Amino acid sequence: MFAPYRRLLAQPGVPHLLVTGLLVKLGTPVLSLALLLAAVDRLGSYATAGLVLTGHALALALCAPLGGRIADRYGPRPALTGYLAAHALAYALLLLAPPALMIGAAILLGATTPPAGSVIRGAWPRLVPAASLPAAYAVDNAVNELTFIAGPLLVPVLTLVVPAHGVVTAAGAAVLLGTALLLASSVVRQAAPTPPGRLRLAGPLTHRRTVVLLAIAAFGTFTFGCLRIATVASATAFGSASSAGVLMGLLSAGALLGTLGYGARAWPVTGGRLLVLLSLAEAAVLLGGGWAPGFVTLAVLITFVGLVTGPRDAVVPALLADHTPARYRTEVFAWLNTFMWAGYGLGTAVAGRLTGPHDTGATAFGVAAAAAVAGAILAAAAGRIASPLPAPAAVPAEGPSRESDQ
Repeated sequence: MFAPYRRLLAQPGVPHLLVTGLLVKLGTPVLSLALLLAAVDRLGSYATAGLVLTGHALALALCAPLGGRIADRYGPRPALTGYLAAHALAYALLLLAPPALMIGAAILLGATTPPAGSVIRGAWPRLVPAASLPAAYAVDNAVNELTFIAGPLLVPVLTLVVPAHGVVTAAGAAVLLGTALLLASSVVRQAAPTPPGRLRLAGPLTHRRTVVLLAIAAFGTFTFGCLRIATVASATAFGSASSAGVLMGLLSAGALLGTLGYGARAWPVTGGRLLVLLSLAEAAVLLGGGWAPGFVTLAVLITFVGLVTGPRDAVVPALLADHTPARYRTEVFAWLNTFMWAGYGLGTAVAGRLTGPHDTGATAFGVAAAAAVAGAILAAAAGRIASPLPAPAAVPAEGPSRESDQ
């Protein structure tokens, strides 16, 4: 079972890239909570502190594709160097600026976030053989899940030692250090920029199969946003609103196990068909969650949701690396982040609107299931995106993708 991961870790540069990814990705969940606490301390208002977080998140989501475009056009090393300097200045402004400028500083911080995560995901096809790509993207997604489990737990521990703005500083240090380590990696040093004139204004969004995969990812995070609301409503109905945190922890644990299980074996079905099967399984479990008779049953079902969504979230990047033209390889993963954040935001908004104060969460579970079915239909309708995993054409970095622009 662990043979694919042993082969992956034996590849030169892989451990360095994984450590780099851990540092970069850990900064996001730590910063999200720490920034809220620091803003409340300085501004004395949860409403204004919420605007600080909203400004940071929107700027990050909207500006991420630009960072990916710059990395593809000029090469990841110049792009990361510029972003590293700008991000360090943005952190200094955030920590030193008067309270009246905190929202603007948070927006600048989000806008200057280095495209390190996108560079890492785009680097896997250049770093490892095609046969190791499923394991590589599985580990990449597992690191992401792990940071979102550990990150929020680290914040209260760190606040015992330093104030909230000190935790913000620690989060920034992790991102800056991770970006600096990424700059030192051989896969970044050797990456060539895209030849002039080959990038289109809309970038990878001109490629039909790529847009379909991004939409599938958005449907996936839409269901996650609905689950945020559904678990709180269900836990409240079962007598303990705080137990919603346990449910979300089980979701993350299930996703971590499912992701590692996906990367540990060769699958007999194509990536597109696997997306359909996983999305349908997710929809069925979500429907069951809406009718769960008790907390234990719901906890088991939520864990199963994680077991199927983890592999799905690893399949999508693998297919993107295969189908997206190589000249957009970094930018497409920046767009992936934007689509996923947009789906999550819409999911929480829709489920929150449909869930009343005395709701059991059944409505939110139903909406989440409908979104999962929509993702399955989209994957099935786009049958031409299916290709065996691993895909041999994902190996070359500068060569053309086996899928041409449409």
